[in-house]
Amino acid sequence: MEHRIAHRVLGIAALAGIVAELLFDRQPLGVGVPLFAIAVLAGLAALAPSGGGGRPIDALDWWLPVTAVAASLGPGLRTDPTVVVLDLVLVVAAVAGWSAALSGVAVTRRSAAAVTTLGVAAGLAMLAAPVWLVRRIAGDGVAAASVARLGQVAPFVRGLVIAVPIVAAFAFLLGSADAVFGHVIDAAFRVSLDLDDAAGRTGFTLLAAAILCGPLAVAAGIVGSAGFPIATFGTPAVAASEPLPAPTTGPRSGATEAIVVLIAVDLLFAAFAAVQVVFLFGSTDTLAAIGMTYSDYARQGYFQLVGVVALAGLLVMGAHHVVGRTRGFLVAALVLLGLTGLILVSAAIRLALYQGAYGWTELRFFVAASIAWLGLAVMAAIVLLAAARMRWLPHALAMSAVGVTLAVSAIGPQAFVMQENVTRVLDPSRVAPGGHAGIDLDYGTSLGDDAIPALVSVLPSLPPEDRASLVYLLQLRRIELEAAVRGAGPLSWNVSRDRALAALDRSGVR
Repeated sequence: MEHRIAHRVLGIAALAGIVAELLFDRQPLGVGVPLFAIAVLAGLAALAPSGGGGRPIDALDWWLPVTAVAASLGPGLRTDPTVVVLDLVLVVAAVAGWSAALSGVAVTRRSAAAVTTLGVAAGLAMLAAPVWLVRRIAGDGVAAASVARLGQVAPFVRGLVIAVPIVAAFAFLLGSADAVFGHVIDAAFRVSLDLDDAAGRTGFTLLAAAILCGPLAVAAGIVGSAGFPIATFGTPAVAASEPLPAPTTGPRSGATEAIVVLIAVDLLFAAFAAVQVVFLFGSTDTLAAIGMTYSDYARQGYFQLVGVVALAGLLVMGAHHVVGRTRGFLVAALVLLGLTGLILVSAAIRLALYQGAYGWTELRFFVAASIAWLGLAVMAAIVLLAAARMRWLPHALAMSAVGVTLAVSAIGPQAFVMQENVTRVLDPSRVAPGGHAGIDLDYGTSLGDDAIPALVSVLPSLPPEDRASLVYLLQLRRIELEAAVRGAGPLSWNVSRDRALAALDRSGVR
């Protein structure tokens, strides 16, 4: 019976992938988003009777599809990028929650901690959903006959099929982050007869279908029955008290496929690392290679690379859950983590070069903090994987996040950003060749109280026109500060406000 459900899941996912390509590939977002969201919700509903074990949907979870549709209207009404991104995130979260609700999981009535745990479990389950769907389909007559002909090669073939959308997604991010690597990817996959457009569209379709396999498989109950953690949340809000499924013996289902995926990503990361060694670290002539100066080439891509590192970590965690600790997994995962560390170094270098040219902003500061946290996470994963203590990885991630957060709080992003930018004005040698040595006064005064002492310190070094403008802006800030502290009790005292007022007093700004 399961293989029939798997056929339906893959069929709906493939159809949805084609629709997604037609609506979104190289097209601006619009009313197609709510139409697609409604279609996905309909697909989930069509699969629900096959899963969930006959358990009714919790009445408190019906807000999820309503929220998904309401949020999906945003891209059809607005073009503000921030609004659109927030709406899309909400759509994805609501659809994921609804897929779990359709499988018989009571989502809304759980505690925040339980929902977070359920989300992580569902995420890991969705990451490997294509593996389980292919394995279920292999159980029917036609597929079984084909697989029998392949014999022992079948798991590798399945792994390669699963690896295609995953490698394509990583290749897209890496290619957009590094112009040389993007040029290499374009050259490698450009074929005659102008088929590169068709290849790109096919890749988009496969990637969209693979992503949609997750919620569809969860709604149908396929993933939960495969032994993923989400299966332990399948009923009742007290499911945590139920015994866990007995561990299986022998090779785990999907182990070979997962290792093939890891090796495929290893090869892609190794190619990217080679480009970094030659062009970014080795300063090879990029102008001759791609028609771009080294400074322009190096000052881009750190956002994409941070995303690649985060996704690679999720891939290792998901593969570890599927495969377990085997020699093949250990080698493939350690290689991937090592290459991921090199990619993180590339992101840090690019951010440093960009900051050296254009100065700091709060966003760049927090990107740097995220790079620091991901670096700790990669090192922790390597150590724990080698020591066979992967169960402690979530604890290590949480503790390193706490450490980075406390460090950020101690440094004070706004004070740090403004002090560094002021230093660039006072010491032009800190500015990279071709960079900008000025200071954005409007941005500086838009920051919080922590930035005021640094702004006051730069007053004597500014040209008369800029000095007069900054004095006026600081006078407005002083009025706001005095209004904030007027009538406030002693327990409202704050170090940043006190230092800001003291700096304004010393400067004579009234």
